[in-house]
Amino acid sequence: MMNIAMFSDTYSPQVNGVVTMIRMLEENLQKRGHNVYIFTVDHPEAGIQENVYRVPSLRFPWEKQHRIGLPTNFKELIQIVKSLDIDVVHSHTSLIVGYLSGLVISNLHIPGVTTYHTMMEEYVHYIPFMEPILRVYIRGQDRRFCDKNRAVIAPSIKIRKLLLSYGVSSHIEVIPNGVDLTPFMKEVDFDEIRSFRNKYNIGENEKVLIFVGRLGEEKSIDKLIENFARINTALQDSHLLLVGDGPLKAKLKELAGNLGVGERVHFTGFLKWPDEITLAYKSSNAFMIASHTETFGLVTLEAMASGLPVVAYKDDSIANMVLDGENGFMCPSKEELSTAAIELLRDRELMERMSKRSVEISRDFSAEANVDRTVSLYEKVVRNEI
Repeated sequence: MMNIAMFSDTYSPQVNGVVTMIRMLEENLQKRGHNVYIFTVDHPEAGIQENVYRVPSLRFPWEKQHRIGLPTNFKELIQIVKSLDIDVVHSHTSLIVGYLSGLVISNLHIPGVTTYHTMMEEYVHYIPFMEPILRVYIRGQDRRFCDKNRAVIAPSIKIRKLLLSYGVSSHIEVIPNGVDLTPFMKEVDFDEIRSFRNKYNIGENEKVLIFVGRLGEEKSIDKLIENFARINTALQDSHLLLVGDGPLKAKLKELAGNLGVGERVHFTGFLKWPDEITLAYKSSNAFMIASHTETFGLVTLEAMASGLPVVAYKDDSIANMVLDGENGFMCPSKEELSTAAIELLRDRELMERMSKRSVEISRDFSAEANVDRTVSLYEKVVRNEI
């Protein structure tokens, strides 16, 4: 049995991919008898939770659902961690709470592991006048942060390559994020699907492409809409469902209108995970993604487990998930997504075959496999074998 401290700048009640990964790992570690303690930011909607310690935070200026931790009460934090007799510190961020994890590691001499969830370099476009300087700074900062830890978990081959290019010298281990895909594999009542489609004026036999994720520039959703305009010209009974929210929502709605598909592109906003998200997947025919900034294709896996073929821009983060020609198409350019989607949506037999293959492949990314490999890494780090 180990005592594990996890540090993260995002946690429940926030909803995003990193939170999902942390909760999954936390629950599976506890099932195996390990003690898990969470150190994260406070949140106005968070109640008191056992083994969850929160540092003061402020609301992120231009994204209300995010919080910025404040590095205060460090001495109190050290005393709390010390009293818990922690064996390993596992950080899930290099930002403020990640910075605190580094101080804990160095002050208490506890071995550290970090998971590189987010390609921070891809977010500097929000400050365009400083982009070149910030890119250099972030690469150096991420390298220094990773090297404070004895081991770095890369969720994909893509991230391992990236960290090596940054010059990270700590041990890097590729461990795909484990996902509990059970909710997405369950059957959904046809009346629920009909009701969901009716909400967005989608006919029973019309074709639906879906994307789930943050409506931010790094997700290339403008490319999805541009491709969909071409798809809709060829298949006039087609729709695009965009599940999620973000800073580009208004601009994306305007783009859809300008391209003449405003009534065919549906913005659902945030949906509850997993039930409402599952219903959205089950009400669709294929999943489409153009992002090149993913570290691990969580929503792609959810869609696959729901039985959806995938039309994707070719990216290493999903290279072992989407097998070109088997459960979808990996397009070498974002402009080719429309061609692949039209081919898929026109061929019912192809859709059915790829649908079954998606479910089969998704089973290789289980929560059990993830926790097995993570615990093994913890043990090596604690024994100083890495």
